[in-house]
Amino acid sequence: MVTAGYLEREVAVGDIKLRYQEWGNASGPPIVMLHGFGVSGHMFDEFAERMQDRYRLIALDQRGHGDSDWAPDGDYTRDSFVGDLEGVRAALGLERFVLVGHSMGGLNSVAYVNRYPEHVRALVLVDVGPESAKEGVDNIVRFTRGPDELDFDEFVEMAHRFNPRRSLENIRERMRHRLRPLENGKWTWKFDKRFREPESGLRIGSEMTNDQTWALFRGVRMPTLLVRGGESDVLTQAVAERAASEMPRATLVVVPGAGHSVPGDNPDAFTAAVREFLGDLDSGKFEPVAAKEPPPLERLMAEDVDHRRRGPGLLTMVLVGAGAVLALAGAGYMVRRSATKKRTSRQSVRARATAAAHQLPVPNVDVERARERATEVVAYLTEVGASGLGRARQTLQAVDLDRASSAAHEAAALLSEGSRQAPRLVRMASGRIDRKKLRKRSQRAAAGGRSAGRTALRLAVALAGIALRQKSQQPKRRRLPWRN
Repeated sequence: MVTAGYLEREVAVGDIKLRYQEWGNASGPPIVMLHGFGVSGHMFDEFAERMQDRYRLIALDQRGHGDSDWAPDGDYTRDSFVGDLEGVRAALGLERFVLVGHSMGGLNSVAYVNRYPEHVRALVLVDVGPESAKEGVDNIVRFTRGPDELDFDEFVEMAHRFNPRRSLENIRERMRHRLRPLENGKWTWKFDKRFREPESGLRIGSEMTNDQTWALFRGVRMPTLLVRGGESDVLTQAVAERAASEMPRATLVVVPGAGHSVPGDNPDAFTAAVREFLGDLDSGKFEPVAAKEPPPLERLMAEDVDHRRRGPGLLTMVLVGAGAVLALAGAGYMVRRSATKKRTSRQSVRARATAAAHQLPVPNVDVERARERATEVVAYLTEVGASGLGRARQTLQAVDLDRASSAAHEAAALLSEGSRQAPRLVRMASGRIDRKKLRKRSQRAAAGGRSAGRTALRLAVALAGIALRQKSQQPKRRRLPWRN
């Protein structure tokens, strides 16, 4: 029996009452439809009217939208939407059905078929993909977060400016299902007003990464029709083509003269595309997937476990070996650089001390002994500094290079064994080359050399000062200007 028009029905899922519109033949193959954000199941009215002769069509008002209850706890996560759909399916006794999802409803549909693939015969995704164009999403947000209360005709005009593809008469009919009257004579949106409040604290959507969302789409194993509006600013052609190519059994159709809201913008072309897809499904034109694979995330985890059991591959072994060689070379380079810096510093200090001693402006007679003594002190302290630097260099060579060499040998041994623990153990062995300690010891050696030089310079200056004071204490002959 074919029903002219639709019946408004209701089903309880947990503590939430969900409304839906039912069209068509109650004994026909079921089609369940999920709308996008901010609208309701009535967005599929034109499509349902054209399909009701053969199918049983159920257009659900998802939680927080249309005439369904708002989530009292503000839970609008994808898991909650998926749980609602499974509750509706169980309550209506639908064993298998065709699932149609637009925009937000499409993302909820993809999540549902990954979790309950046994209940979905085929999937129709309407202008939705793993990625959305920011410009289109921003346009939708601005429209739905516009004025909260207006006259009915003002809402109609605003909606017509947003989507001029529709006639005013069509938009007027659609807006009757999206708005509700207020006591003050104004109208407001039906969907949860907390969506329009930036600080509402609602839990919305999913926290999946971009890569995880793509993996979720690739996890859809049943025949899939991806429909894109030819003028859509939400789903780009590039993303649509990539999604259709990476989904195992997907077909892409572009509907001309349609934006994001494809079923209402061009209902004839959209209906024709879905009819052809379902006809191909009934005739068995979709080849089955060769082997049933686990969901994408589980498959990735299994591949990772298998990789660890096999041990490191050739590339991993080469990279680890190269890392060990670089670590050894780096340690040797740091030691050589430290020794060079110490020699340069020692020579520089000695030169500065000697130059300072010779340039002191004092008489030759009383300062010669001071110069000789200062030179002896400088030479002595230079020998001490050289000895200290030699011991520091020997320590570095004896300790750190041994450790570096040992680390490299350990890495080579681990690589030859092909152990599955090699990457971790090589990192531990290479870590024994303590670069911080190496740097500290080099800095201490340099500081010792600099300290010795400074001490020698201070002693030379002090001795020269003593000589000057001794000279100044000798009696001087006064020269009177008038006795020239």
